[in-house]
Amino acid sequence: MAVTKTNFINYSRCPRYVALSDLKKDKLDSIVTLEEYLKEEEEEHIKELLCSMYDEDNNDLIDVKNEHLETMLPYYNKVELLAGFLAPKYFKGTFKYSAKTLSQESFDFKINGIRYLCYVDIYNEIDDNFNIIEVKATTTNKYLKIGKTIRDDLGNKKVNSIFKKGNDGIYYLLEDLNININDYMEEDKYYGYRQKLFNKLDPAGHYIYDLAIQRYIIENDLKQNNMNSKINNIKYYLAVLNADYIFDGKYEFDEPVYDTDRFGNDIICYFDMTSITKEYLDIIETSRKKVEMYIRNLKIDKYPIGDFCENKKTTVCKFKQICWEHIPKNNSIFNYIDSHHGFKDENGVKYDTFSLVNKGIVKMEDMPNNYLNRKKNIIQKESLINKTYVNKQKIVDGIKQITYPIYHLDFETFPCPLPRYKGEKCYTQSVFQFSLHIEKEPNKCDKYKDHYEFLAYNHNDLREELVKKLCEYIDTESGGTVLVYNDAFEKTRLKELAEIFPNYKDKLLKIKNMIFDLMNITKTKSSLYENLGYDKEEAKMFNYYHKDQSGSFSIKKFLPLFSNLTYKGMEIGNGVEAMIAYATFPKLNKREFKHKYQKLIEYCRQDTWAMYEVLKGLKKEVDYHD
Repeated sequence: MAVTKTNFINYSRCPRYVALSDLKKDKLDSIVTLEEYLKEEEEEHIKELLCSMYDEDNNDLIDVKNEHLETMLPYYNKVELLAGFLAPKYFKGTFKYSAKTLSQESFDFKINGIRYLCYVDIYNEIDDNFNIIEVKATTTNKYLKIGKTIRDDLGNKKVNSIFKKGNDGIYYLLEDLNININDYMEEDKYYGYRQKLFNKLDPAGHYIYDLAIQRYIIENDLKQNNMNSKINNIKYYLAVLNADYIFDGKYEFDEPVYDTDRFGNDIICYFDMTSITKEYLDIIETSRKKVEMYIRNLKIDKYPIGDFCENKKTTVCKFKQICWEHIPKNNSIFNYIDSHHGFKDENGVKYDTFSLVNKGIVKMEDMPNNYLNRKKNIIQKESLINKTYVNKQKIVDGIKQITYPIYHLDFETFPCPLPRYKGEKCYTQSVFQFSLHIEKEPNKCDKYKDHYEFLAYNHNDLREELVKKLCEYIDTESGGTVLVYNDAFEKTRLKELAEIFPNYKDKLLKIKNMIFDLMNITKTKSSLYENLGYDKEEAKMFNYYHKDQSGSFSIKKFLPLFSNLTYKGMEIGNGVEAMIAYATFPKLNKREFKHKYQKLIEYCRQDTWAMYEVLKGLKKEVDYHD
């Protein structure tokens, strides 16, 4: 049989994965077909893209249909081509790269009847040696944000990264530049931060683990072909998107042209991971031996679950539903707030959440009371017996901060890996839709008559049209409140748009300053309530909790608590589905476009109407009268 890089990563999760993949020993000598390899790699590429496309409501991204996710694959392919196109600026020699795996360089070796193989995104040949460049659709922030956080002279936070750009424009670990690490951070802290790169379950470590598997396969290929002399001359790089790159709006044949920006940034950056992948080789060897053992001793038996299942990540194990069938979707111990920190008993003994689950403590009600030393968790367990927690006074004082008219606002965005419009960066949350309900008087708002919206009807740059409409609908001179849910998102979008469209800057910044977060009332905001006179403990405690929230403060959880409305059954029912629907616009015929357009309107309208209903319900809950 042939084990691809993707297989290797998944097979090494746990013994059960291999068995559930229905491997047969008579397949051990079979050769993987190109079609099978392509399918595996495409699935991984799509997951990579979604790692940077977060659902603001923490919905399980894996539930999104694969045919929708595949609309994102062309962006990954373009990133690969851009990395290959720019590579000659940083590396000498000749290059072999292609969006088609068939045309890429490949390596393989065989041991104990099992063949291991990989394809290389960019193969860079220099004289008799070569470099390996693996392309990932993530950004430089994944690595440049690893390091010591400091404040500059103006008090702004910055990170002294464990990576630094060399004279050749390539990023290196500080130790590889032969510089004094202590000039950037204490050496012991440097090696502590560096250790993150060895956690394959961490997003940064995952990509290096992936590259290290390639290195392992390549070196064994060379050894089996008597080319050992090449091994020490090969370098291994990651090519990623530059988080600082700003698109200048240049197009050719309606396609963006990603020239060097006005600050001298290229859209792709290269990281030398040669030294770190070398340290990984013993780890990969140990993993390979485990994989071989799992293959030859297929065991379908249940295996304890753990963080390697990667629950709630785009890299979640595809067999999670089988192994987690005993875990309830709602009110499991994973739904305890801060459960990732574990639990302590009255003696201070700490218990990891997975260890408790594997001992049979699965539901919230299963948790021994003496393990619940966080007040929030005690309240959650008490809520299971229909005892809803309500801090009426905090809710009342929060509502008092809201003035009329209320502009219930929600944005929908498309975080494209590559910037599409002038002024955007890689993965900019590009606003393509807004919904606005205007509540002029307390509890008086019509779902349809008082609703205003904008939805981009194609993929042309319609942001200014959107901004113009938003500024028309919101009267910043007469006061009032712009009510949102999770204000950091809307505030950041408004700030970005203000910089891109200076003619509307003053108005957009006024709208930003009018924002109040409804989550301040449903959940809390410590600084707000401390300013209102509450002590720190009460200020940081949430204001409302019902068992149906199951540990979440999403607007989608609150809506059914205060109305007969729900997102269930909606064709577009979460932010990721909305993003994917918008992405498909150019591929739709007129009938399909009209249908999808209307469904997007309905979804975004539901988001702002939900805020109106929840606020009205909270007022009723605490008997608040405007």
